[in-house]
Amino acid sequence: MFQCIPRLNPRLHQLFFERQRRFSRLNSRLVALSMGIVSSVLTAIPALGAEQITISYGPAESSVSINEIQQFAKQGKVTPILSLYGTLLKLKDGEKLRKILQTPLEASPWSVGQFLDTPTGSVLLTRIGKVLKTDKNENGYAALRIAIGQASAHPEGLTILRILEEFPGESIRVDLNFSLELLEDVLQILVEDELVIQSVEQQAQQAKINENYTFNLPDPRKKGLIPWTEEELTFRNPNRDQPSPLRLYLPQVKKPVPLIVISHGLGSDPQTFSYIAEHLASHGFAVAVPEHIDTSANTFARFFEGFERPPNPSVFANRPLDITSLLDELEAKYQSNPVWKRKIDFNNVGILGQSFGGYTALAVAGAEMNPENLTEGCRKSEDRRITLNISTLLQCRSLEVASQQKNFEDPRIKAVIAINPLTSLIFGEEGMSQIRIPTMIIGGTKDYVTPAVTEQIKPYSWLKTSRKHLVLVEPGTHFSFLRESGGRLTVPPKLIGPDPNFAYPYLKALSLTFFDTYLQKNSDYYPYLSQTYISSIESQPFSLSLIEDLSSEQVRQVVKDSQMSGLESQPLSLSLIEDLSVEQVKLNSD
Repeated sequence: MFQCIPRLNPRLHQLFFERQRRFSRLNSRLVALSMGIVSSVLTAIPALGAEQITISYGPAESSVSINEIQQFAKQGKVTPILSLYGTLLKLKDGEKLRKILQTPLEASPWSVGQFLDTPTGSVLLTRIGKVLKTDKNENGYAALRIAIGQASAHPEGLTILRILEEFPGESIRVDLNFSLELLEDVLQILVEDELVIQSVEQQAQQAKINENYTFNLPDPRKKGLIPWTEEELTFRNPNRDQPSPLRLYLPQVKKPVPLIVISHGLGSDPQTFSYIAEHLASHGFAVAVPEHIDTSANTFARFFEGFERPPNPSVFANRPLDITSLLDELEAKYQSNPVWKRKIDFNNVGILGQSFGGYTALAVAGAEMNPENLTEGCRKSEDRRITLNISTLLQCRSLEVASQQKNFEDPRIKAVIAINPLTSLIFGEEGMSQIRIPTMIIGGTKDYVTPAVTEQIKPYSWLKTSRKHLVLVEPGTHFSFLRESGGRLTVPPKLIGPDPNFAYPYLKALSLTFFDTYLQKNSDYYPYLSQTYISSIESQPFSLSLIEDLSSEQVRQVVKDSQMSGLESQPLSLSLIEDLSVEQVKLNSD
């Protein structure tokens, strides 16, 4: 939608189009970030105060009238000057931006205020305020706080457009030099991540060449033949003031069977992975799926309606204690009940968790919280101009708990699968190295919540256990394995990615073969934990890479190589634009 051909200095022309080519290679990973930056920069519309947006670059300044931006946001009209800025910042789809600007967030004014009062809300506003400044060229934190509060009370709901319209002051100042530096930082991070991901994918393909496996067992993606029952129970975590719901799936067999616990993520509930619970039960595993009541979908829905407060740091202790409490309670019940006695082997328990549930699973599997790493990592995170890892904001809230208790290991846990876990700061290298049991870590290449390189690939390289497997899903997102009909908060389709229904069979196969190998001690399933098998069942739109060996040194070398090669470009300079006028801009509106 945006296209312009200004008269540019030849050096700027070269640098600009070099930047365009690099952005094209990484376009799918940049789109969400670009939208966020551009919507902040280009669509600040404080109708009650500012009459213009002042864009500064060192001593030089230019401005865009509010009227032009209002016409774009409300009518889709693109003026030549907006087209120029849209092109410089690599914005192509104006209709998507207009939709983002005007889509209301389903949250009450009370819940919005509560979130802004949290440390996470404060950090987010401070970072955004580095780009959107007040007319006095100060961090826009306070002004944004006021604008969001006023916008949340508007009858049409809280939208980005309404927030910017409520921004107080005579103008909104945007430091273009700082904004371009942020884009360079983003590009460097994404280039490094892309190279690390490519290295894992290449290693998986090389492993496939060296593998010589045959697969004669029944298809692990298919439902098993064992009947099972489902019960709804409750258990009590001593740290909570109410009992927690629990779904228990029991296979109808006569011998004791291993138990698998499934820990849901933030804003989800036991239904999210019911398809995995049913699948494992049909193959002879007992499955327990607790609801972590302070971080479940129901609690978050009530928070956005204004009836609950946001979770506090105690959730980092309560979640792993939920697992230990339910195991204690189930074990006591089964020992005292002659009908249930000896149906579950409580010394042979596996756990599967996703996102915050991935943290939970790793914590009870032996990963230790690391307060020193947290303190240092969170300090560095605050000093950074930008971070592409949203999960660090959540991890930094765990310091209070980590300072009191580091270890939540439960010795009954004998194998762990962590999907999209958050790990980098909360555990660090020292904490992850404490895991001694079989471990599988699964990450998605398009996960913008817990990025694969930072939160899964590097942490995987810190594991010391020899029985480990890393799975990388392309183009997997943070939501690729979540059941659509299960309980979870509404997520924009762009963040969900390709239809998750196509990803479910992979997780069914991976979880069954992993737990059969390490809990049932069935070595016949080990060949299924290979790139050869994964490649044999691949189908669009997902492809998977599975490796075992990955060292910290390998990852560091890939990052070092990317830094040594460099991006070979220099920052854009507005002084390179010569004699630009409206007449020299050609506008092409779709």
